[in-house]
Amino acid sequence: SEMTKTVEISGEGGPLGIHVVPFFSSLSGRMLGLFIRGIEENSRSRRDALFHENECIVKINHVDLTDKTFAQAQDIFRQAMKFQSVILEVLPPYNREQYEKSAIAPLCFLDNEEGVPKTKIPPPVHPKPALKTINLSGASSLEAGVQATLQQAKSPNLPRLGRKSSSPSLSPLMGFGNKKNAKKIKIDLKKGPEGLGFTVVTRDSSVHGPGPIFVKNILPKGAAVKDGRLQSGDRILEVNGRDITGRTQEELVAMLRSTKQGETVFLIVARQEEAFLPREL
Repeated sequence: SEMTKTVEISGEGGPLGIHVVPFFSSLSGRMLGLFIRGIEENSRSRRDALFHENECIVKINHVDLTDKTFAQAQDIFRQAMKFQSVILEVLPPYNREQYEKSAIAPLCFLDNEEGVPKTKIPPPVHPKPALKTINLSGASSLEAGVQATLQQAKSPNLPRLGRKSSSPSLSPLMGFGNKKNAKKIKIDLKKGPEGLGFTVVTRDSSVHGPGPIFVKNILPKGAAVKDGRLQSGDRILEVNGRDITGRTQEELVAMLRSTKQGETVFLIVARQEEAFLPREL
């Protein structure tokens, strides 16, 4: 398309040295491709000026990455790197807004002038709930072209949705979906060299879209442990003034990862009242 540029690279010649995160449309929430978050200093990409930070890869060897999962997009990239020639469609930052608008058009009819879609495509139904854990401490180097920056772990021990005998509220952490006994806390974290320093976890809901997202662990290094206010079990409600209800864990992580070092992330979390938590006397 006229919004993107074509970049041809060789699949041979070693790792590209780029760090990628999912590229979600800020208008519709759709996954549109891979966002280039960083480029290693002495890498092939930097040396040959193949890519620039904040560009988005939207097609790989004529395969459109729209609506693919992050894992699928990485796999397509990995497979493509086995060929001698790899053709990529790359979206420069200055065309991103226009590209996001063009990706909305076939999705639904626009309700108003602002370009906000009236309907969202419902997320796929997950037959089994799974815990996804994502580490926000930083990205590791890319090998063999592209490597996952997200670590996902599935837990087989969760109660399955749909059975009458068990309910999601069996787990005290997961049952904290309602805001009844919760108080809202505003927390601002300044991203330092060790990252934000916490992991998040979600429970995939079925028909109703993504489940609530919680803080899983506070890492020993990073902004969260230095600040001291964020706690394991806090439910994340807003990031930088944006409501994350109904957003996927990957979208939340992309929002957090897009914060540059030295910038501040403003969180609003819900926490169960102390009466429901063990107290330290």
